[in-house]
Amino acid sequence: LKGLLARNQPSHMMSTTAPPASVKNIYCIGRNYVEHAYELGNEPPKEEPVVFIKSLSSLRGLKGNTAFAESGRIHHELELVVQIAEQIPLNSHVESWNVVGSLALGLDLTLRDKQSALKAKGLPWTISKSFQGSTILGPLVPLNEFYKNGEDFSPSSLSFELRVNNEVRQKANVAQMIFPVPHLLTFLATYQPLEPGDLVYTGTPKGVSTIVKGDEFTMSWVTNDDNYGYAEAYEGVL
Repeated sequence: LKGLLARNQPSHMMSTTAPPASVKNIYCIGRNYVEHAYELGNEPPKEEPVVFIKSLSSLRGLKGNTAFAESGRIHHELELVVQIAEQIPLNSHVESWNVVGSLALGLDLTLRDKQSALKAKGLPWTISKSFQGSTILGPLVPLNEFYKNGEDFSPSSLSFELRVNNEVRQKANVAQMIFPVPHLLTFLATYQPLEPGDLVYTGTPKGVSTIVKGDEFTMSWVTNDDNYGYAEAYEGVL
C-alpha cells in the first residue's frame, strides 16, 4: 500500500512507518463527542474531560506492528491529534490554537473486551489502551497549512473521516467536540506543564467498531467548503 494519497507529498508528510522522534508524552481524551459516549453506554462528561495516557512504545506509523490479543475485540477510534509547539506552563490558561504546532489524524486502538472487564471491576484500564502498536499516528501537518485564505485557523471548517476496507466507519467535525482544544490544553496544564512535542489525542466520534489484522484503512481530512483547500488522505494497514 502507499502510505499517502495526496495531490502533492511535502517532505513533512512522507513517513508512514516510524513516528516522529519529537514526541515526548501522549495524552488522550475520552468521551469528547456526545454520540460516541452514548454508543458505549456512557454519559457524556459535563464538568471536566476524561483523560488517560498511552506509552511512547505504543506509538506506530501508518505501517507498523500491532500486537493482537489471542481473544477479544480491537476497536478503532479515529481522532484529531494535536502536537504542542511550545511549553505550556503549569496553570496556564490557553485561549487559542496558537500553541499548537501541527495536526495529525490518528487511531486509538482499544482492547474493548479487556477494557470492559477492567471497568466492571473498578480497575484502571490503561492496559486495554496502551499496547504495542495501539497508537497509530498519521503525518504531522503544520497548523498554518490549514489556514483559510491566509487568515486565522478556523477549527469549525475541519472535518475528518475513517474508512476501513473502503467502508466509511467514522466521520466528524471538530466543532462537535464537547471540550474544544484550548479547553483541553488548559485542563491538562492544571496538573502538569505541557512540553513541545507532546501529543494530545482529542477524542473519537461515533462509529467505533472492530478492526482486525490485515484490514486496510484510510484516514482523511475532509472539507465541506470549496474555499477551504486542505484535503488529504492517508492509507495504512493493520
